[in-house]
Amino acid sequence: MVRRSGPAAFAALGLLALSACVTAPLSPFMGRSELREEVLEPAKRFWTSSKVALLTLSGAITNDSGFWPGQDSTVVQFKDQLKAAEKDPNVRAVVLRIDSPGGDVTASDIIYREIRQFREKRKVPVYAAMMGVAASGAYYISMAADKVYAQPTTVTGSIGVLAMLPKLEPLAKKIGVEVRVIKSGEVKDLGSMWRDFAPGEREILQEIIDSLYGRFLGIVAEGRPNLAGERIRELADGRIFTAQQAEALGLIDGVKHLDEVIDEAKKAAGLKDAKLVAYRKRFGYKGHIYAQGGSTGPQASVEINVQDILDEFLQPRFQYLWAP
Repeated sequence: MVRRSGPAAFAALGLLALSACVTAPLSPFMGRSELREEVLEPAKRFWTSSKVALLTLSGAITNDSGFWPGQDSTVVQFKDQLKAAEKDPNVRAVVLRIDSPGGDVTASDIIYREIRQFREKRKVPVYAAMMGVAASGAYYISMAADKVYAQPTTVTGSIGVLAMLPKLEPLAKKIGVEVRVIKSGEVKDLGSMWRDFAPGEREILQEIIDSLYGRFLGIVAEGRPNLAGERIRELADGRIFTAQQAEALGLIDGVKHLDEVIDEAKKAAGLKDAKLVAYRKRFGYKGHIYAQGGSTGPQASVEINVQDILDEFLQPRFQYLWAP
């Protein structure tokens, strides 16, 4: 999907001729950092070492860093939290606090797999607590948890795949812009914003969408074993559900507030008492395979390319996303 299209695309068109880069100082406080533990709720008994880790997944799910270098992607942010919980033997249960409309297909799948691998390694209860919105890719990710709960006011569902490709050909003609393409094959520029689909091109993209959709259905079937495949397909037409509807349909395990989900996770871990912890950033980040490199520090600077900004606005993406 191309995010922030429409008026933004029109404004971006005027920048296409620009190739200059902007160089700006990079604050040391924007650098990548290792996480530190923060106690949200202490245990009732001071000698209790057991912990429940509250991990947060919020906003659009992406594998891209933000506009400013040093701003981590969703995958990096979540992997950092999961890694911190995995290293701590005192973490006896994990609650995933999810508030997201979904996002990139691959980013959603990476996070889903990371949670599944964490469960296999640590053998501790992992519960999902849906907040305001947990749709599409966020619902996909929640299927990696042992139990899935939603707030009474949560919106969830939107099971499906989306690809939105802007068409700027009419606008380009109005302002006198012509794009010339030299290509090695007839469909090399498949999905170009500068022309309409040629015969057969829509079908090529639909096959990709159908394949990604099939994977989504399989993930839901694995996470919701009590739902038959045909029933899942009926529910997976992209519609959204209230928490109460999702519970009645078997898409989640129940409707509970966040503190109640935390209590349920404690019970599942056999804990009568435990600290509730979360993870925040600090300097000294060591990195992992999903983190992008880059120099940081008081003298560091960053080069911002206009074309990179345009790509963020206009690049076609396949997404597990609720985008009304």
